[in-house]
Amino acid sequence: MKRILIDAFAPLAIRAFLKRLIRFSPAMGFFIAFSAVSALAQSGGQPGQFMSYGAGARALGMGGAFFAAADDASASYWNPAALTLLERKEFTAMQATLFADTTLNFFTYAHPTTSRGTWAVSMTQLKSVGFEKISITANPAGDEIIDIKNLGNFDSTERALAFSWGRDVSEKLSFGVMAKNISRQLDTSKDSFNAIDIAMLQKFSSTYRAAVGIQNVFSMASGDTEDKLPLTLKFGQALSLFKGSLLFGFDIAKPQGAAMNWRFGGEYWLMYWAALRFGVMGAPGIQEADFGLGIKYKSLGFDVAEGVHALGTTTRFSVTMRMGASNKTKHEKEVRDIVRQALQYFKSGYFSRAMEKLRSAMDADPGNTEIRRMITRLQAAIDYVPEATGSEEVPTLTRRGIISYVDGKDMRSSVNILRHSFNKDPKNDRLLSLLNMVEKESGVTELTRKPEGPEIFTYIDQRTYDARQAIYEGKYDLAMKRSQDILDLEPNNETALEIMGSSFYLMDQKEKAKVIWEKVLEINPNNQLIKNFLKQVR
Repeated sequence: MKRILIDAFAPLAIRAFLKRLIRFSPAMGFFIAFSAVSALAQSGGQPGQFMSYGAGARALGMGGAFFAAADDASASYWNPAALTLLERKEFTAMQATLFADTTLNFFTYAHPTTSRGTWAVSMTQLKSVGFEKISITANPAGDEIIDIKNLGNFDSTERALAFSWGRDVSEKLSFGVMAKNISRQLDTSKDSFNAIDIAMLQKFSSTYRAAVGIQNVFSMASGDTEDKLPLTLKFGQALSLFKGSLLFGFDIAKPQGAAMNWRFGGEYWLMYWAALRFGVMGAPGIQEADFGLGIKYKSLGFDVAEGVHALGTTTRFSVTMRMGASNKTKHEKEVRDIVRQALQYFKSGYFSRAMEKLRSAMDADPGNTEIRRMITRLQAAIDYVPEATGSEEVPTLTRRGIISYVDGKDMRSSVNILRHSFNKDPKNDRLLSLLNMVEKESGVTELTRKPEGPEIFTYIDQRTYDARQAIYEGKYDLAMKRSQDILDLEPNNETALEIMGSSFYLMDQKEKAKVIWEKVLEINPNNQLIKNFLKQVR
């Protein structure tokens, strides 16, 4: 005698088929009942196939083409990297009655944080009840059934518990990971799987984004079977038009050891509160057509989707609730607070501490190009001058010059201030290196060099000497340039004004020379030399 346990939800005519099928996947018979007959060929009877069917009536109304389109809480199921698109906390629940006392349920809660990405928990369950358990008695040869007894009923349950997390890597790129536990129970037989999914979402523009992912990139199995979760590669695209009122999605999935399948769908918001949806599933031919309707009222959303396939129709219902204020507003405030703290350190000359705060702000908002620019410039300055604290003239000028450089709006001003600082401390090699770096970035062709001559020679002394030398050599343009370098640092430098006025005079631009020399007398009315010069041009 032999006792055989058979999935007996179907008529006797297909029991033999299900008996052969059960060794592949205890719930495969039920899955076939609500998907196309060719699903067996698509999946190869692999375990965990209920996790590839879909979740959320909105997504299923689009034919499940939601891998790159996901922007609601169901992203915890479809694509964890897309969780970064959520701005508020969301809860979604879906219920679908499929076939022969078989139901598919899905629950998820997604929680955006201000600086640590978005996390979500979810539960997906496929359950079939009322299966017949029978005992078959055969003759010793096994070629004739003598007796069949009914031993009662049993259930089949497949359940997945998952934790998903997504975070922006940059302004346009986000990364996500899902850790899940899939358990199966068929009467007294049990097994389970632990697996990891990874995904990336690239936002190429405000209208187009694409996603890639690998399901079950790592998995472990335990229990009564030797089944393994298939490694599955996924690729999706989403196109949003007319300010988001029209959305298209297209997905391709290739499970290991099974045929590639594809999904295409769209969503159109007729009004801000009502949407129509359509979609198809194929492998490779069309296996299911889907239609859906969505309604929004304040923070609530109601969705229904109808699937039409070879075995009939399937209806799914979802409800979504959004809670709390926009996380985007909180996030922006937190980033502003961090940047404000960084600027306080920055303006006090504690550049290294300011850098730590700016990096924290960058972690919180990877897409902020302004913060990234500040970090790049400040790091360049810190490499030469880590700090410039105190109220003395040199650190004060250095601090002002670095602040102007990081701000980047007036590079000439940064050069002049740092030159002035170096003039006060001409032995400071690190300050000179910083000045030269800023000069190069500002496009200055002739970089500041260490003063030549006696040790008391300062930058101003060097420029004064160079300006006078240029006058002697008849290089009046160069003399004026050297004088201007001095005046950029010390606008009332009497000697520089004298040399500039002389340069104009020797270039036969006497009116300009007169204006410059009159300014010298405003600074020093007792300058007899300039008084004599002015007599010559009157």
